[in-house]
Amino acid sequence: MKGLSKYLSGISIKNKLFTTNILIIVISVSTLAFFANRVSQNVIIKKAMNDSSRELILIDNNLGTLISTVEDYSKILATDYRLQNELYNDLLAHKDFSEQGKVKGLDSLSTKKTFSEVISNIVEPNTNIKGASILTANHQWIDVGNADSEFVSKIFGNSPTSDTHFNRPFWTGLINFKFIYEGDDNVFAVSKTVVHKDTGKIIGLVVLYVKESVISSIYEKKPKYKGGEFFILDRYGKIVSSQNKEILYRDFNQVTSISIPDSQDGDTSYIRDVGSQKMLVSINRYEPLQWSIVSVVPLDEITVERKEINKYIMLIGIICLLLALIFSFLLSRSITRPIFQLSKTMRHVRSGMLDVRSSYQSKDEIGYLSDGFNNLMDRIEALMAENVEKQRTKSEVEFKLLQSQVKPHFLYNTVETIISLIKLGMRTEAIAAAKYMADFYKISLSKGNDFISIKEEIQLTESYLEIQQLRYVEYMEYTMAIDDEILKCSIPKLTLQPIVENAIYHGLKRKTEKGLLRITGSRCGDDVIIVICDNGVGMEDAQIKRIVLESDRSQESVSFGAKSVHNRIRMLYGDRYGLKAESILGSYTKVMIRLPFMQTQEE
Repeated sequence: MKGLSKYLSGISIKNKLFTTNILIIVISVSTLAFFANRVSQNVIIKKAMNDSSRELILIDNNLGTLISTVEDYSKILATDYRLQNELYNDLLAHKDFSEQGKVKGLDSLSTKKTFSEVISNIVEPNTNIKGASILTANHQWIDVGNADSEFVSKIFGNSPTSDTHFNRPFWTGLINFKFIYEGDDNVFAVSKTVVHKDTGKIIGLVVLYVKESVISSIYEKKPKYKGGEFFILDRYGKIVSSQNKEILYRDFNQVTSISIPDSQDGDTSYIRDVGSQKMLVSINRYEPLQWSIVSVVPLDEITVERKEINKYIMLIGIICLLLALIFSFLLSRSITRPIFQLSKTMRHVRSGMLDVRSSYQSKDEIGYLSDGFNNLMDRIEALMAENVEKQRTKSEVEFKLLQSQVKPHFLYNTVETIISLIKLGMRTEAIAAAKYMADFYKISLSKGNDFISIKEEIQLTESYLEIQQLRYVEYMEYTMAIDDEILKCSIPKLTLQPIVENAIYHGLKRKTEKGLLRITGSRCGDDVIIVICDNGVGMEDAQIKRIVLESDRSQESVSFGAKSVHNRIRMLYGDRYGLKAESILGSYTKVMIRLPFMQTQEE
């Protein structure tokens, strides 16, 4: 280590700077290229995941629309009055049905014609329904279209009272179904119990058949990425729909060597190794039928554009490296001697010696840098002094602005109250109201002082409450319990009145019965705690934030927002002081004011 240090000490500063710059540039360009490659790959894969998710969501929506439509058809059939009448009449005509043999009911041409007319509107070619079957209450299957009734009987049995089919349409899994004229086909069967609208009895079962090709047509368009495939799996992981019909009914894991997470994992995308390939697998859960819509895309097809990006990254990196080498050499040769003097001056400034200036004088760039540094330090000192003065002025202006927010509506309301009392012949109450108003304004003016004693603030608040009692005698009562120890303590003028005003207008006035307002005050260590509590209607958290801790300009009755009081206290005494509110809706609201224990100066 000492040998290395000795070797480095023998190298000129110019060469040190050049060598260091070369190393930094090479490492930076290499790191940038590496991370650019990684980031571009992640971005491309993320974009592919988002594209796959959007495709699956679109398939999910289209599948949901198709399934809802088919279920609606089954409900329409099950509630059709002509179908219900035919099934009910057949049930009444064969009350003596015996389990020993099938009934030959519903074999008339007119009855079958009625069923055909009812169902023909929803069977191909007008809809996605391949065919339909009807099971009567007398255990007889009637086909409409070309469904094989005996084959239907093997699948669904001969009882329309199965709990599986009751109340809602029921989807079977994929079935290789037999049709009379067209042979076998892969279909999904949708059954719906027919319940008589008047008696509530189960009188039959309607079954509709949807071909798997109708489901797969939703996603049979060309995939966004070459080699991409879509699958629909049932709850057991069997393939029930695919572009490749040869793999239907097979286990998805066995076909693709890709495992599907449990259904509770929800929609997801992940990358899996399948042989020598990596696959991007995206899954969307279709919860109504507990199906999984799966997209599988080879990762190589997704990241093919990354190779082109890498070429540009390498080309740009080499060009930047060559340019950096040239400029690094030139700069390292020119920046040697004056830089040390300037750095020494900067170290003095960093240690707190703001009056230090660079003594280097030159016409070159370092000289300009030295002059700029000196000018910057001069400007910083001037700005610091200016900022201190602005902060002091701002604090004074904010304090005066907060105090000026008291509006004259209290005076107007009180005068109107006095006039009303005089008109009602209540001269004693009118005189009392005038006296309380005079006391209120006498204390609130307080010879221009911004601070008064808690005793005076309590007197001011009491005058305000007495006037409010005259106006709202049916709404409120109040009590005060203030420790004598804090009466001489200093408090910003008009601190309690706006909180009391909020309690009356937002709590007690909205109560259906007379409420109580309690004001208590005591010393707590080096602090003074004043609590204003009312048993009014209470407030939710949002209302507390809006009314108690924010200015409520929508209410003309609120003359001085509690938020202004809170800000004024914090500005005067610090962040640990101010207002704290709590409330329970329908029970109470309590506001606690914390102030420092500071006694007023005796005059």
